[in-house]
Amino acid sequence: MANDTLLKQLERSLTEAGMTHGGRPLMAGLSGGADSVCLLRGLLLLGYKVVALHCNFHLRGAESNGDEAFCRSLCQELGVELHTADFATTDYAVLHGVSIEMAARTLRYDWFARMHADISAQALCVAHHRDDAVETMLLNLIRGTGLHGLTGMRLRRTLVSSDGHHSVPVVRPMLGLSRQDIEQWLRDRHHTWRTDSTNLDPDEAMRNAIRLRLLPMMQQLNPSVAESLNATAHRLHEAELLYDEAVANARNAVMQTNDCIDINKLLATTAPRTLLHEMLKPLGFTAAQADEVAVNLSTASSGAQWWSDTHRLLRDRNLLLISDRRATEQMLTEAAHTMILPQEGMVATATGIRLDIRRQVRTPDYVVTRSKNTATFDLEKLTLPLEVRLARRGDRLRPFGMNGTRLVSDVLTDAKLSVAAKECQLVVTSGGVIVWVVGVRTAAGYEVDSSTRHIMTISIMV
Repeated sequence: MANDTLLKQLERSLTEAGMTHGGRPLMAGLSGGADSVCLLRGLLLLGYKVVALHCNFHLRGAESNGDEAFCRSLCQELGVELHTADFATTDYAVLHGVSIEMAARTLRYDWFARMHADISAQALCVAHHRDDAVETMLLNLIRGTGLHGLTGMRLRRTLVSSDGHHSVPVVRPMLGLSRQDIEQWLRDRHHTWRTDSTNLDPDEAMRNAIRLRLLPMMQQLNPSVAESLNATAHRLHEAELLYDEAVANARNAVMQTNDCIDINKLLATTAPRTLLHEMLKPLGFTAAQADEVAVNLSTASSGAQWWSDTHRLLRDRNLLLISDRRATEQMLTEAAHTMILPQEGMVATATGIRLDIRRQVRTPDYVVTRSKNTATFDLEKLTLPLEVRLARRGDRLRPFGMNGTRLVSDVLTDAKLSVAAKECQLVVTSGGVIVWVVGVRTAAGYEVDSSTRHIMTISIMV
């Protein structure tokens, strides 16, 4: 490919991505390999102000240090400002339980995002090219992927750091160029670059095997296979836009609220399993978990639940309830502990319910409030202080107006409470005995009668 043609392709992509000359600089990832060297030199020839960034992951001993030395020499020759970072990549991978590849990626982009803020750059330019995009497409296909994994790399995207505090716009202006185009451009100009020896070993990584074994075999069947796959990825990207629009419309149709999925409406959609996958993926649920939920949509009973790192999915009759995992666990933990109620005044419980406790002398004209939201007691029959906690398995109540005791769980079932409501059900106890299933039923033996002199009422504030 002629020099001017490569530069025109590079400039066209940068313009499409919204990059401008002058003003704020562009950051360029510089590994020392042919791709990043071509990117850096091309940006400079096009008149962009560039700051180079090099990461030393210390994974290849002297070779890694040689890459850094090469980048320093190159930037000094070109008069380019260079920033470097050293990473204990292996230690990070072990500490966080991730692969070396994932560790390097996280460390690299977290640093890039911080540098973007410090430098106030337009964007980060990286040297991914057409062959990289094709390799990624095949890699995703082999590992197993949905439509999103087959759409190739995008010209521009925004990456957020792992802590969520920084973000960086990433531009890939070389996606229209092949590896052969890039290396030939450098040879024509007598420019040198570094070669990562691990990229030459097909047994080192799956991506290497794709590049060194699979693609050459595919090229024997179709010499233009890279171009064909790249064109297919572009067509799939447009199909993905239609797909995303259809998913958004279907999602709106099956959501009762922002945290509640109507199962019957979900099952009535054209592809309920696929829709469920797309709805649960942003909530941190794996494909295997989404499959498990989908399989159990017609059979799972109320109370079935699934957890991701960030969310909980709870089956409640014909609904799937979504809640924040940390908030849910914190609420259940706090509410499980017994809380002493004041003898008078207002108190907020761990479940969010506020209780108003009042004491008064009974007057001749006093009438007991007939509301499930208010419990009225003969104060002298109570053992103070009263306590409130979550209902527990095996709790029993002696319901007012009935003989004997009943399981609180049965009382809640009779009241037709949802699973979510049962989970947050509070009980008030007197001397360890349940006197009120809050908002549902009071116990016998504590009621106001003709001999009552003092009254205590507890009301749910709504």
